[in-house]
Amino acid sequence: MNSMVALIKREFLEHRGAFLYAPLALLVTFTLAIAAAIGANKLRLPYEVGVPSALKYYEIGFAFIAALWLFYLMVALFFYYADAFSADRRNNSMSFWKSMPVTDFKVLSSKMLAGMTIFPALIFLAVLVTGVVLYFHTMLAVVAMPRLIVPSAFEVIASSLRIGFFALVYLALALLWYAPFYAWVGALSTVFRRWSIPLALLIPGLIGLLENLFFSDTGPRAGYFLTFIRQRADFGPDRDAMQAAFLSAGPVDVGLLLQSLFASIDWVQLAGGLIFAVLAVYAASEYRRRVIAT
Repeated sequence: MNSMVALIKREFLEHRGAFLYAPLALLVTFTLAIAAAIGANKLRLPYEVGVPSALKYYEIGFAFIAALWLFYLMVALFFYYADAFSADRRNNSMSFWKSMPVTDFKVLSSKMLAGMTIFPALIFLAVLVTGVVLYFHTMLAVVAMPRLIVPSAFEVIASSLRIGFFALVYLALALLWYAPFYAWVGALSTVFRRWSIPLALLIPGLIGLLENLFFSDTGPRAGYFLTFIRQRADFGPDRDAMQAAFLSAGPVDVGLLLQSLFASIDWVQLAGGLIFAVLAVYAASEYRRRVIAT
């Protein structure tokens, strides 16, 4: 257990630029940009809006920024796994880790777990900090928009807890749903190093092309394989449920969002994807153990 904690800590130290320093820089940029817009009196409230409460604007803004953070995380994790599984070969530390009393499977598992735990936790913390920054900016916006009614701290806390809880559940399920994709590019990285990035997309594309060439008259339009990949990449609540939850007159209906999210998940596919992820990591560790000597 101690060795696994040490391995995950190593992953954090080696990749803190993408998951700590870059989010901090984005937070500072966001804070300064909004503050400058308010200070320069660039914010305007449309006349037809009347005298609204800013709580709905805050909720929509917070949810939108949370979605951007989650998108950043998913993209960053793709490049992380494309790099991390072969990083030891690049920095000449393979001999050191093979001399340690840890298996190759444990080393690669620590990389997989780091991307599923500590890095998402850092991004989720950035989501929460962004919500605090957004609230203070809402308070400052009263100077530029006197008709704006700033929500109370209690209203903002309650709203933040609702949206933050949904973001946390969504993040956890999305990580489990996309785990096979990340394990796939990581396993390719073990063999092909950074070429795994184009190959992760090229190989499925070629499989789909061959299927369409040989079985063009059967199955769905894009072929069974590419149709499955497209459906497997789709994740999230129903769009109508999202609009109903966020555009309602009252607070965001998180219960409706969670109900739609759970209903949209194929739990058998999720379990199968996790099994595939474990097998991919194990296959990569066996290649690392048997083929890569140093």
